[in-house]
Amino acid sequence: MLTPDRLFVIIGNMLNQAQIKFVASLQHKKARKEHGVFVAEGEKIVRELLQSSFEVQGVYGTIQGLADLGYLLEKSRGVYEASDSDLQRISNLKSPNKVLAVVLRPRPSEPSRPTDGQMVIALDSLQDPGNLGTIIRTADWFGIRQVVCSPSTVDVFNPKVIQASMGSFLRVNTYYTDLQKYFTSLPDSVSILGAFPEGQNAFDEAAPHTGVIVIGNESAGISENLLPWIQKRISITINNLPKEQTGAESLNASVAAGILMLWATGNHLSRV
Repeated sequence: MLTPDRLFVIIGNMLNQAQIKFVASLQHKKARKEHGVFVAEGEKIVRELLQSSFEVQGVYGTIQGLADLGYLLEKSRGVYEASDSDLQRISNLKSPNKVLAVVLRPRPSEPSRPTDGQMVIALDSLQDPGNLGTIIRTADWFGIRQVVCSPSTVDVFNPKVIQASMGSFLRVNTYYTDLQKYFTSLPDSVSILGAFPEGQNAFDEAAPHTGVIVIGNESAGISENLLPWIQKRISITINNLPKEQTGAESLNASVAAGILMLWATGNHLSRV
């Protein structure tokens, strides 16, 4: 942990009104895109960011929150002390954490093709930031390192996505691209599977060795223009109850994605 004298030298400034206005504006996609940055909140995520290859432009926090980060603060371009009321004004959370970071967004890049034995999650127009963050976190758990999104999918750097991913966005590469073009670029050895309410029960057969699992929009499902690329429709059926007796009409998108990741990686045989 830093000594008080050394911490004072690193901080140098209190948060001012212009910075409060700037950081608060980053809760909006337009401002994040304009400035090329995003916001991450909480000691765990900020600590991981400071230890990563991401460029942290500023860390804002209470004196204790900053002190807990210790020498890692030297990796940020700026460090600013903030009061609890200041953090309330710039935070996206009802109960703000003690530390928050503004981070440079990485340059967009194109997704790579899955290599032998790899699985990829493709998301078509997913809108809920909590769902995207949870899917990224679950992919990280199952060792899936690539999530490919349609351009209409919620921004991965939305503060709610960052929060829900719990740092997994640092280890799972998330790309935005035209899914039709992406699917067209894949070799025949890659199976493209679509999640549908009605389809072949995934647990009745083995998962493909290499493939892409497509998860559609929360209410509309997979877009019609993607259907020609779906080689197999899969569903999740765990019991033999008639549909009218199961209660829920469908699974939440992130829950369905998690179950299919369990199936696709074979972890239902060895981990549960």
